[in-house]
Amino acid sequence: MKYMKLHMNRYFWSAVAGLVTYGLGMLAVNHELHLTPAKQILAVISLPIFPAMVVSFAINWKWTCQHVKKFYLRMTVGMVAYVLGLIVLNHIYTPQLPYKYWLILLPVLPMIYVSFATIGFIAESDELWRKIYMEAWAFSGIATGFTCFSYLFIRDMGAPVFHAEWAFYMMWAYYLIGFFFSWRRYR
Repeated sequence: MKYMKLHMNRYFWSAVAGLVTYGLGMLAVNHELHLTPAKQILAVISLPIFPAMVVSFAINWKWTCQHVKKFYLRMTVGMVAYVLGLIVLNHIYTPQLPYKYWLILLPVLPMIYVSFATIGFIAESDELWRKIYMEAWAFSGIATGFTCFSYLFIRDMGAPVFHAEWAFYMMWAYYLIGFFFSWRRYR
């Protein structure tokens, strides 16, 4: 009972800290970027997720497995490099630059690193978790592909223009759905 209460208390404060960080992040994103929530609601919702995850995970750092810590550090380095790449890209870019198309590599290379870090994390996981992750990613990839392809047919009926970032948000939504069902099956 004492062990269970300790875990509940630890995860409760971790969740509270993550939610507070997420709320503050939403306010900052909405205020700084001057987004219209109706048009760019996905950006307002998704941009503060990473800082909230950082705060929540930092609270539980002491109790985390070694391979999860390694993945967390790799993800943090990759995401910091990504944000710095975007900042540099936005400050350097002018239409007259002869190397303007090479600047896109500044945020793309860190995302390739993050992709390899994710694959490494999955490879280092035990068999059961590896199976759960891979089933969730397979479901996510197939469902995202079919959804994007199906959108071609409803576009002609007057649906709004499809923005590329929607596929990214769909991929994560489908991943969470696939992860939930895969995790329940092997629980």
